[in-house]
Amino acid sequence: MRTASVVLMVAAAVLVSMSADAAFELRTWATPAAAPSTGAPVCTSTNFVMRARLGGPFAGHAESTSFALWGCSAYTPVEVAFFATLTEPQCVTLRWSAESLGGIQGFNVRRACDFAGPFERVNPEVIPASSPGSYEDRTVWPGSQFWYELWAVHGDGSEEKMTLEPVNVTTDGTLETKLYPLSPNPFTDAVNIQFDVASAGGPVVLEIYDVAGRVVATLEPVVPRAGRYFASWDGRNDRGEHVASGVYFCRFEAEGRSHMRRVVALR
Repeated sequence: MRTASVVLMVAAAVLVSMSADAAFELRTWATPAAAPSTGAPVCTSTNFVMRARLGGPFAGHAESTSFALWGCSAYTPVEVAFFATLTEPQCVTLRWSAESLGGIQGFNVRRACDFAGPFERVNPEVIPASSPGSYEDRTVWPGSQFWYELWAVHGDGSEEKMTLEPVNVTTDGTLETKLYPLSPNPFTDAVNIQFDVASAGGPVVLEIYDVAGRVVATLEPVVPRAGRYFASWDGRNDRGEHVASGVYFCRFEAEGRSHMRRVVALR
């Protein structure tokens, strides 16, 4: 039996591929009020996952021995194509092509270190709407897999996910456990702390010491998996008091290795 591919409009353009040995029924809705929440699964099988986008109304019916479609008004091309490519050792280039930019003011790119998320926005500012469009993510780190989603930003500020499934890319190289220089240095209000952890599971220690070797502040970073992490120190000790101006040291320990960085506080 050959595979049947159907392109249909269900409150948006979606590509659905179905094998002839999987029988199921797919239904849409006539009004937004009757639809499930945006992003909720409409129908799933071992062959595809389809998610809802509001719109309508739609009417019609088509079926074969392998599938049945209800509420379809027309067959249309896929609305958005989205790709991720490793273009440099520390740069992932995201490219997309949208059939229509109607009502779209811009785009956001969201990234996760796992297929299931959580996804966080990587672009500092909304990317102007254009098709084709692109964005370079230069905040990735070596030897890791990243997953990306594309979100459209509408005129009222609301966002809508444009990708059914996230795309992924794996960076080259090997991730090493280390502590980066602190910034800004000297600092007045807070100092940023960046560190890499090559493997998860073990304890991670992040402490601030004074020149006498006493622990001034203990930070508690959450490190659920290997990757790059960020923390900050607001210049207060563990009692919540501002420390005096002077030299301090940030100590980072993970995987049995200890790293130290010097930082100056100014008041």
